[in-house]
Amino acid sequence: MKKMLTNNLGLKLLSVVAAIMLWLIVVNLDDPYTYRDFSPIQVTMLNENVVTDQGKVYRIEDNSDVISLRVWGKKSVLNGLEADNFTATADMEKNIKYDNLVGIEVSCSDKNIRTADIIKSRENVVISVEDASSEQFNVIVKQNGKEADGYLIGTALPEQSMIQISGPASVIAKIKRVEVEIKVTGVNSDRVIHGKLNVLDSNGEAVDTTYLEYTGKTDGMDVTITMLRTKTVPLKIGHTGTPGDGYSFSSISYKPESVQIAGASDVISGVSAITVPDEAVDIEGITENQQQTIDITPYLPDGIRLADDADASVAISVEVEKKQGKTVRIPVSDIGLKNVPRGYEVDFGDVDEIELIVTGTSAELAALNTDEIAVSLDLDGCSRAGTYTQKVEVTFPDTVYSLMDDVEVEFELVKSKSTGNSSGSTGNTSGVSGNTSGVSGNTTTGGSTSGESSSGDSSGTENGSGSDSGTSGEEKKDDSATE
Repeated sequence: MKKMLTNNLGLKLLSVVAAIMLWLIVVNLDDPYTYRDFSPIQVTMLNENVVTDQGKVYRIEDNSDVISLRVWGKKSVLNGLEADNFTATADMEKNIKYDNLVGIEVSCSDKNIRTADIIKSRENVVISVEDASSEQFNVIVKQNGKEADGYLIGTALPEQSMIQISGPASVIAKIKRVEVEIKVTGVNSDRVIHGKLNVLDSNGEAVDTTYLEYTGKTDGMDVTITMLRTKTVPLKIGHTGTPGDGYSFSSISYKPESVQIAGASDVISGVSAITVPDEAVDIEGITENQQQTIDITPYLPDGIRLADDADASVAISVEVEKKQGKTVRIPVSDIGLKNVPRGYEVDFGDVDEIELIVTGTSAELAALNTDEIAVSLDLDGCSRAGTYTQKVEVTFPDTVYSLMDDVEVEFELVKSKSTGNSSGSTGNTSGVSGNTSGVSGNTTTGGSTSGESSSGDSSGTENGSGSDSGTSGEEKKDDSATE
């Protein structure tokens, strides 16, 4: 028997090995032992209070709480598995290392898969631990879109004006603005709109809110809006003051020339322009062109606002021009005489006209109508016959004009040559009254002609009784001479 077992032993062993290999091949062909990859697998953090109870918070770095798995096992077993069959945890109480590494443990719900059959893409979750912080922020409404034509949002009030945000101190420090964003495209009536919250840094970029907690609203806020009507109206801007000596105001211009305003329908309908008071632009004493910017907001009517706040600043340009001179000749016959003494008249001798040098801008001088210039001579204080030199008074049709220099005129005050006057004065007191009335009336009309018109005939025109009295006086004088 022993001889039979040992006879051709090598061949027999080879046959056994070949049979085993053939069996393994058959088995593997039917249900082979292989591997399969599963991802992504989310790692659940356990016992976070180990950190939070110390007034600190943690953040997961580099997305290290998401791993992938390579699992070995029979093909039939692996084919029946999904990512949900695996549980990955990182226990911060028992598996934390070096204060920033938390070991990862993975298990499978299928008992045919052992822990040893699972290979993880990484062994630890990397965390950073820092102080916790909490801060309140104003909630600002951001409008996205364009309202219906002719309308503007007047007020937009979020249901919370403040919101408290807690999280890592380094993240809280980055927050500069909290917005609730609403869509207002085509809106033309009051309503409530739900908006989403945006947390932004100083560059207007979104802050990672993964580790932030909000006190109150977390899924956005409701915003109550009220609508206003809009209207485009012109600006009206004047000026006050006078430029420096030798200069005249030329023009004023401003940009924008019109603005869009907003207000309730019943208020805006009564506004046709925005008028800025002259005092807002003072050009007193300026001798060169001037630019300035004014804020028109204080001059808006009650209940009215600007549709665009950028229009509040209006750029104003004031231009002045150095005055020029223009010679104007006025006949002495056009000079109005005032306060001519009774019984006297004015004789300008050989002087036919006087010269005035009128100053103004080139445009003003071109528009000057010399017929509208009034020149007068006041003889108050000239009571006796003689030669006088007096300054004439000049009145222009507009205050933009002025004289470059005062103008004086030489004249002689002489006794009136009219005998009618003299006889009337001697003959009858009432005749004097009549003549006086005539003199008074004529001296206001001006000219040497007026002086001559102080005769009995003119006084008769002014006052009939005076003229008759004068005649009566003359007749009495003639009768007396005959006697």
